[in-house]
Amino acid sequence: MQSFLRRGLVRSGRRALATAAAAAGSRGFRGGYGLGAAAAGGAALAAAALTFRDEPRAECNAFLAPSVDDIPWGPDAPQSIPVFIEVSKMSRMKYEFNHDTGLLELDRVLHSAVFYPHNYGFLPQTLCGDGDPLDVLVMCDGELVPGCIVECRPICYMVMEDEKGMDEKVLAVPIKDPRFKDVKTMGDLPEHTLREIAHFFETYKALEKSKWAKVGGWKGTEDTEQLILETHRTYLAAKAQQALRAK
Repeated sequence: MQSFLRRGLVRSGRRALATAAAAAGSRGFRGGYGLGAAAAGGAALAAAALTFRDEPRAECNAFLAPSVDDIPWGPDAPQSIPVFIEVSKMSRMKYEFNHDTGLLELDRVLHSAVFYPHNYGFLPQTLCGDGDPLDVLVMCDGELVPGCIVECRPICYMVMEDEKGMDEKVLAVPIKDPRFKDVKTMGDLPEHTLREIAHFFETYKALEKSKWAKVGGWKGTEDTEQLILETHRTYLAAKAQQALRAK
């Protein structure tokens, strides 16, 4: 009930402020109506803010933003997948999404003199052998902003294992970048691009104590789609088990 009241207060405030803005545009506030609406909107939003202040932080966070982990897939999945970007290409800053706080955090600056060759993030609603979502590299004409969602077409994936377990890397292209509209399979990519990515992941942890990475070969589009579906099923199963334990 309190959540419903909060939403009502916020909606009332926004409607009143929108009315005030319309009045300002048409009457310049000269008639006084705009000022009254603005005051009403401000009062409603202030009441909503007080309600938020009195609520537990976790509940407020859940109300303010949806969970990145549960970003829905579209009807064309797994041929089209939503990728959450954590790191821009050409960056040495290894940001990671904190699934508890819902914020991006700086995990580390890469210790070696290397940088991410492509934009890097993960596919929500997946779970891999290392306990993390499925990693995705996004080839793009420019640097993508960390924290954005990009609809991508998966092309292939690289077999990889690190100190935490299996850590496959999917390579994908943005559906909305026309420069990659003809890239559909691994055969459409330069072989050097695949070697460059493999070399990066073989060496980027070389100077970090207690960390290692072992790279295998590349798998094609069908295998990649199968991996996506398998990690999605693993995520759903883990979520269901968590819900049962919470009862």
